[in-house]
Amino acid sequence: MARPRKSDHTKQQLLDTGTELLINQGYHGTGIKAVLDAVGVPKGSFYNFFASKEAFVKEIIEHYGAEEVQAMAARVEHLSDQPALIQLWCTFAYKVQAWVSEDKACACLLGAMAAEIADASDCCRQTIKGIEQEWVDIIQIAIATAQQEGDIRSDINAAAIAQLLYNSWQGALLHAQITQNPQSLLDHFWTLLSSLITPQGQTTFAQSSLCNRELDHE
Repeated sequence: MARPRKSDHTKQQLLDTGTELLINQGYHGTGIKAVLDAVGVPKGSFYNFFASKEAFVKEIIEHYGAEEVQAMAARVEHLSDQPALIQLWCTFAYKVQAWVSEDKACACLLGAMAAEIADASDCCRQTIKGIEQEWVDIIQIAIATAQQEGDIRSDINAAAIAQLLYNSWQGALLHAQITQNPQSLLDHFWTLLSSLITPQGQTTFAQSSLCNRELDHE
């Protein structure tokens, strides 16, 4: 296997550092100089990879979106034998637990960028739109499977439920940042999910040792 080129490593560092700064400081609070200083590369190196700050942020959004898709799959990879309802819950619950365990802010880059630059940058807006739809499609598959298994009510279209869950999650993230209470994410998610699951789904959830509704703060 060919070894990664130094330039590939530098670009990855720029993307990773840019992601962290954008999440913590926002678009307008993150300057290119701050990214370059953190990575330790000259200004010219940046423009070897990205034509502008807007192009840089667009690629960060794409990078972040792809990594999150992989993370969604990885979080429930060991749960392939579990009902779809359990996998759906764990997809979100394990994400919150990881934030808490790593002492990270409960924040989503897509939500932050959508609020800050969607009106100003059409290319970033379209990128966010596409990634959000990819995420919603993944949720929709889990919802549809859970409906087939009898754990989620089937009188509402799976696509509509998936979009509702995603939108509610993004809103709950903002609330969690304001209150600095990550537990509220699981509380909000359960409140909504419990209104959508069937009596059978309630039993499926209650009988699963994986569905812990309280965060482990240790």
